[in-house]
Amino acid sequence: MRKQETDFPVSELMERYGLVRSQVYTRINALKAKNPELAPFRAGVRSYISETVLTCLDEVHRLVNEEGLTTGEAADIVAGNSDQSAADSTEQEDSLSVSPQEAPLVALRRVLQTEPLARYELLDKVAERGWRLPTGELALLLGRKELTGEAFECYGYRFTRGDEEDLEISWRVEKTPS
Repeated sequence: MRKQETDFPVSELMERYGLVRSQVYTRINALKAKNPELAPFRAGVRSYISETVLTCLDEVHRLVNEEGLTTGEAADIVAGNSDQSAADSTEQEDSLSVSPQEAPLVALRRVLQTEPLARYELLDKVAERGWRLPTGELALLLGRKELTGEAFECYGYRFTRGDEEDLEISWRVEKTPS
């Protein structure tokens, strides 16, 4: 691969994210493990990443810092969104034009399509961490068109309707006893 104007030096990533070198490489390697096309490349003695990889690393950084995900969990989500095959190019361009409110739904749809057990892993994490899910995200996660009532059980979890926050109702998720 040849260096282009938009490529970013790997050596500057530590300062960009406020991380040490090993942490930056842990994130790069996690993305690379999910999609080998997200690997850095060398130009002379320096390593660079493409603009696409930089965007992915920015999103991994956001997910780790703001959402509390591990590097591996964030890489799973982000690398699933960055497939660069010709068949996915159009879909990826479409996902770039979604609003910030729709972006989590797009990411969630992709994870559910590619990871058969992702639904349960996500529900476990939400229940464990005490997060509340907006109606739209929970409905998508459960494969339902709408959520009704004050409480219901599904997939071994209990969902309880919370107060109205912002523009959407949030739901508490609890694992039901076996």
